[in-house]
Amino acid sequence: MMPAVSAAPPTRMATITMIDLLSDFLSSPVMAASLLPALLIAVVTASMSVMVMAHRLSFLTVGVSHASLAGLGIAVSLSLPLLPIATVFSVAIALLLALMPKRQGISEDAGTGILFAGAMALGIVLISTATTTRVDLFGLLFGNILTVSANERHWLYFLGSLILIVMLLASRAWWSIAFDAVTAEASGLPVGALRLLLYGLVGLTVILCVKLAGIVLTAGLMVLPAACAWLWGRSLSGLWLLSVGFSVAGTCAGLIWSYAYEWPSGASVVLALCGLFVGSWTIKGITTATRTQK
Repeated sequence: MMPAVSAAPPTRMATITMIDLLSDFLSSPVMAASLLPALLIAVVTASMSVMVMAHRLSFLTVGVSHASLAGLGIAVSLSLPLLPIATVFSVAIALLLALMPKRQGISEDAGTGILFAGAMALGIVLISTATTTRVDLFGLLFGNILTVSANERHWLYFLGSLILIVMLLASRAWWSIAFDAVTAEASGLPVGALRLLLYGLVGLTVILCVKLAGIVLTAGLMVLPAACAWLWGRSLSGLWLLSVGFSVAGTCAGLIWSYAYEWPSGASVVLALCGLFVGSWTIKGITTATRTQK
């Protein structure tokens, strides 16, 4: 006679309701400490992603985020604070990419690829040879907002506030330059200086994202919110509101998934944003086809 097979233990999601899950999520001290920084990152990256899409800087965000590994490697090797050193390095790389096409005759894509590969290789070598500090390489590459320290939270709040203030002051000018730089320059806007400021702010925003999505997935936070919004909005204010809405929804959904299934938080958030984009793109395609048939 075959022995009785014990039933598999019920999964967590099968035994609790969604309300219980949300209650547990909100009462968790770890999630409570990480929720506000994550939402701040969502608002800032959503705001910046509108300009990234308008100025076609998606590849720049990939290059700067990967190049920031060299800044983190320098900080690890010299036992210096990670985020401040990485911030300086990322802004310097972004500004170098803004200047390189004009000064050296190298296209922006080529310059991004060169710095991307070289800086990331330097970062890997520095981190792999560091012996004085134990490094969470997985957290640096893929992010982990659940491990954010008090000092890192203060740094994120400072950077996030600074980026939002500059965005509020310069967004109209950047919007004009994105669609007609010649007219913007003729109207008296300092196009070159504003372009440098935008690139520098992209570097700052990349570092803001590292704690949530890591170096590898940061581009998802910098592109996907505005990509979702672009399907539905056209004005700057409309795109910004939609982008922030998609970003906050994706961040909350991703963190809840991460808590429920014990998935990596950064990957969960980026997956949620990808799901929102696929859903938006599908609904937009169906509504457009329906109108065409009428």
